[in-house]
Amino acid sequence: MEQFRALITAPETIRKVREAREALARGDKNAYDRKKRGLPLAIFIGTFEESVKVMKDKNSGEEKAVSGCWRLQKHCRLNGLCVIDFDHVDEVNENDNQNDNPKRSLKEIWDEAYARLSDEDKARILFVFVTPSGHGLKVVFIADAAVGNLIDNQIVFSRKLGLNPDEACKDASRGAFLTTSEDIIYIDEERLITYQDDTFGEKYNEAYHQGHSQATISNTDNTDGTDKAVKTNTNLTNLTNPSDPNNPCSEKEYLGVPFKTIIEAWSKQRFSGSNVSRHEASVVLARDLYIMTDRDKQATLALLMAQKWVQEIVQERCEDVERTVNNATDYVAAQENENAKKGKVWLPKISKEMKAALEAVGAVESAEQNLQSQTSNLKPDDDVYAVLPLEEWAKELQEMAQYYPCLKELFLNVHPHKLPAVLFSSAALFGTLMTRAWYHFWYEPEIVRRLNYSIFIIGDPGAGKNIVEKFYKKIADPMIQADQCLIDAVNRYKEGRTERSTSTKAQKGEALKRPVVGIRVHPARTATGEFIRHMNAAIETVQGVPLNLHMFSFDAELDNVTKQNKGGDWKDREIMELKAFHNEEEGQMYANQESYTGMFNVYWNFIYTGTPYALHRKVNQRNFGTGMSTRLAVIPLPDKGLAKRNQVVDPNANETLKTWAYRLDKVEGELPIEPLNDETYDWQSSRMEIAEFNGDKADRTLLKRIPYYGIGISLPFILMRHWDEWQENHTLTMDDRDKRLCRLAMEIQYKCQQFYFGEMAFNYFADQNREFVQRRRTGRYEECFRKLPDEFKTQQFMDGFGVSQSAAQRSIARLQQDNLIERVKYGVYRKVLQELP
Repeated sequence: MEQFRALITAPETIRKVREAREALARGDKNAYDRKKRGLPLAIFIGTFEESVKVMKDKNSGEEKAVSGCWRLQKHCRLNGLCVIDFDHVDEVNENDNQNDNPKRSLKEIWDEAYARLSDEDKARILFVFVTPSGHGLKVVFIADAAVGNLIDNQIVFSRKLGLNPDEACKDASRGAFLTTSEDIIYIDEERLITYQDDTFGEKYNEAYHQGHSQATISNTDNTDGTDKAVKTNTNLTNLTNPSDPNNPCSEKEYLGVPFKTIIEAWSKQRFSGSNVSRHEASVVLARDLYIMTDRDKQATLALLMAQKWVQEIVQERCEDVERTVNNATDYVAAQENENAKKGKVWLPKISKEMKAALEAVGAVESAEQNLQSQTSNLKPDDDVYAVLPLEEWAKELQEMAQYYPCLKELFLNVHPHKLPAVLFSSAALFGTLMTRAWYHFWYEPEIVRRLNYSIFIIGDPGAGKNIVEKFYKKIADPMIQADQCLIDAVNRYKEGRTERSTSTKAQKGEALKRPVVGIRVHPARTATGEFIRHMNAAIETVQGVPLNLHMFSFDAELDNVTKQNKGGDWKDREIMELKAFHNEEEGQMYANQESYTGMFNVYWNFIYTGTPYALHRKVNQRNFGTGMSTRLAVIPLPDKGLAKRNQVVDPNANETLKTWAYRLDKVEGELPIEPLNDETYDWQSSRMEIAEFNGDKADRTLLKRIPYYGIGISLPFILMRHWDEWQENHTLTMDDRDKRLCRLAMEIQYKCQQFYFGEMAFNYFADQNREFVQRRRTGRYEECFRKLPDEFKTQQFMDGFGVSQSAAQRSIARLQQDNLIERVKYGVYRKVLQELP
């Protein structure tokens, strides 16, 4: 015991613990690991018999057999003690509190866990101390052979404490790095050093010698009771022989060099020093191999298992190699997610050690370029839009132009790859003119639906986004002209108010009355109050029903829209944009005498053009969950085609667009769209089934609003095509071509949604799954219920729960009422559930 106390009070131990925690605090994990490995190591759960181990001289390479009490699991004699390692206890506590309560110390967390134990279990604890990281706890306690082996005892005792253990401590050969005397929370010095239970060793020694340290009871993380390390070693025995043709080292190459050669060069560098951790080496190598094999987990696992030094730590302490590979994959995914939240594209990089190994074997040339090509779907010409079927869409749209009015005029002098952007933006303009019309959708058919559009046209600087502005002024002309007289009335009112403040004669005139005007076209620089006032004034009676007309906004610079949202009078823009897509209810009640007071629904369509960076500032990983991304139709405008000196000129094109614009501006009433309802339902349901089968929440999310765009984009052109029929009978007899146009609009929207927001959607749900995992907390009451036999008597209940007869009868009555137990006969009951919910 004196030697033990000397170790934990030594100035060198105190210094190393302090330096290790300082390194961890500044994020230097490598320095922390080095400092931690220099601390005293204690094995509390057994002693080791003398054995022979083959050692290799690092300088000469000579191997020799050395006798000693080596830390090998197959030579361990268990003494009946068990160690539980609780990692990051204070960090878990901080996440649980969500900043509602102050962060508790490790001592407070332990006291709370300790209070959950029975007096009998409290007596089993011999040693509790804070781990070298300063964020975890280690607990040494007396194992119960009736419960099971070491990992079984860890599972059961952790449940009683209500803390989550690190199951890597299941091996008998695993030691614990000591810290300082100040980190000791509790210690029973005498029993900790002298305790010996031969019955525990007699029962489990042989199993541990054979490498069987897996749990023998059910566990949520390992329900089949099969030890992962043993299973991995068993499944991959045919891959540990370098001469085996199935060994990935014998065939697989990286940059033309076999993996076997690369890993040998890497291992030579890694193990050239002294006191090198084989586990840490396997972690670093797993990350590199996972990246180099193009994220192939099975290949990475097999390559690791083929290394002799990895096989040694598997045999010595049942190293969980599969867990190491999983940690490597989680690391790469975490790096990607972190950068995705910042809107950055992250390409995984191999370690400096691996780069040096590649250089040593002559494979360093173009290594970075190779990694980039592995993590990118781009074609050799670096066209980011190459993943989209732009050629296929262009071919179909050019064919559609022969049958649908205005498409020829819109597609004039436009590069084929830009046709989807022209289709969506022009359809939104035509559809906004049809604001006096409505339809009924197959989902909640009782609701009156309007033609709503939220369109972003995204292209690089100089990509030709001005084509949208060009036909905006032509198609939106009916709205612009109708607004002009209303704008003049507002300006006259403002001038009159100015005169009242400066002219005595004007002050004697009749009181000025603010004009009630429904101005529909609004620029980015618009006050919220003015927008709401105009929207509530823009109401017409259509077929006896008051109907709000859509507001409309166009801006050639999306950044201007975003900037106006940051300050000034137009601060609530994003909420209004969200609610506009389904005409949701909004409202305001301000003290300002001139502001509108009351509730209203938002009727507003908008088209903005901008760059990819402007889109990122508008929609990114941080605000993805608002739902804006699924309401948007973001269509690319690739920078394609050369400027033509002699462009085709159609003198009738402008007149045709204006003619149809004024025609559609007079459309009113219900639009019969049953064929489009059938088409959109079939399209969405078939893809929803696939997403459901794949368990893909991200895909399900992106699919939900696409049918609205299938209808909204195709309907204006379908109406133009069947104009005469609509004029005569107010019917639309649609054929397969009309259905195909609807389907094409949905396919464009779906592919573009995946292109711009697919990764964000995936990361959103991946983060959600990590952040909202609920840990099951088991109290003493649940534990006592679990220990009851399937059929029990009142006396057994009293003994198990340690309560009086009256208290037992009350509890039994309550369990019966909750249908958790049932009465068999007087005084005898049967459990309906094995565990309390």
